[in-house]
Amino acid sequence: MIRIDTKIEHITVDAGKRILVTSDIHGYLSYFKKVIDNACFCDNDILFIVGDIIEKGPESLKTLRYIMELCKKGNVIPLIGNVDAYRLKLIYNLSEESVESYYNYILTMRKWIGTSFYEELAAECGFTINSPDDILLSKQAVITHFENEFNFLANLPAVIETQSYIFVHGGLREKQVSDNSVKGVLELTKYDAFAENTPHIFDKYVITGHWPVVLYGNAVPQMNPVINREKKIISIDGGCGVKKDGQLNLLIIPDINCSVDEISYISYDGMPYVYALDNQEPSTDSIYISWINKEIRILEKGEEFSYIEHIKSGRKMHIPNNYLRNDNECFDYTDYVLPVSKGDRLSIISKNSKGCIAKKDGVIGWYFGKYSTE
Repeated sequence: MIRIDTKIEHITVDAGKRILVTSDIHGYLSYFKKVIDNACFCDNDILFIVGDIIEKGPESLKTLRYIMELCKKGNVIPLIGNVDAYRLKLIYNLSEESVESYYNYILTMRKWIGTSFYEELAAECGFTINSPDDILLSKQAVITHFENEFNFLANLPAVIETQSYIFVHGGLREKQVSDNSVKGVLELTKYDAFAENTPHIFDKYVITGHWPVVLYGNAVPQMNPVINREKKIISIDGGCGVKKDGQLNLLIIPDINCSVDEISYISYDGMPYVYALDNQEPSTDSIYISWINKEIRILEKGEEFSYIEHIKSGRKMHIPNNYLRNDNECFDYTDYVLPVSKGDRLSIISKNSKGCIAKKDGVIGWYFGKYSTE
């Protein structure tokens, strides 16, 4: 049995070193490589990876091993995330009672992205997962073969404190870092809506992942890092791997002693992009429907669009059918109209007969104009 204890580390960062921070890579190795390359990551930088290295993406095992290799240089510092911890516990605790639900999860991941972390592990050990029994048959071989990888994840710290910043995947339960040592790993790595729900105002900025930043808004959806200056929290999860319109964010802190106003970021989403040929004014009244408030009522079903009522807000609107989930749910949809100028670059999320839902500088909305791929 593997142990995953709450580890809190204290690190002194030398002045003059640039600090890069990302989180929630979720097996998207190409995204991770792209953002660190675009940031010109070098040996003089320090890179913090704030949890959720694996699962929900196409290359979890390769991502894990790539990060393990990077760590040998000494300037890459990963932390454990709730998905990392939970996946380890689940694999070690697999039994006849739990395996069927895990197999159903694997089937869901296979439909979503074509594979899952466990399928990657089993395949390297020579197993194909086509039933719950296949999981149980492969379990011991997987645990034995991937002992180094599993121990690497299990030994990652849950919290790292520096002179000016604290890093934790989900959030701190107690204001003082040391007081969190008695909390379980999952308490610190899975703290939903931390910036909203914590009662604390911290003495240092706490940098977190886990909760996609888009869920902090209710009108105009955006995926860029959010700085809560009142509570001193920086949320950086751009929804990579969990949102079809998500992105991998990389925070850039130019120096340990810099002001928060000097912090910047870059991102990558892997989406096809176009250039706008028309200007467009933004809408002044919009809504974002997430999985938190996903309940809807279909008033009229059409071939491409349906007329629905959003239960929480009472708002009625036409939405593309590909945003419907069953007959009573809709999420990751907005009726916001983007502000667009001719020449703007837009990431294309989906197209339909009315226009396209796109992302501009991390903000998601409709664009109804013409565009070019050049």
